[in-house]
Amino acid sequence: MFNIVNTYIQGRWIFTLSPETAYTTDWITDPRFLLGVVLYYGGAALNRHADRRLQLLSGSGGAEYAYPQNGLFRWISWPNYLGEIIQWFGWAIALWAFPGLLFALWTVANLLPRARSHHLWYRNNFDEYPRDRKALIPYIY
Repeated sequence: MFNIVNTYIQGRWIFTLSPETAYTTDWITDPRFLLGVVLYYGGAALNRHADRRLQLLSGSGGAEYAYPQNGLFRWISWPNYLGEIIQWFGWAIALWAFPGLLFALWTVANLLPRARSHHLWYRNNFDEYPRDRKALIPYIY
């Protein structure tokens, strides 16, 4: 349901509610659009890469549960969530409108508590889990 509502809001803004001058062909060379596109694809790449690492870990055939330790997983428990947040803030910047920002904020509101909860689960279930590893943002949170 969330995806249906969000898609409707984003599409409605782009194709119906935005000013006629908002998304002309000049927009694709605007620094906001270019920065947004770079963040969007960079975040998507981080998300996919981290998801793939998790898939490989769960497919290793071991009977015991394990946690990832390579790449950005050395510093945070959920780089895939961070990638998704970066991705949707990239969308918000590229769109440069309230509906894009709203979606990015909804993403944070959904993923931040999940990252924290799963991070605490790792800490509580693995004695050797790195104590300096953060949940979502390296060195910060």
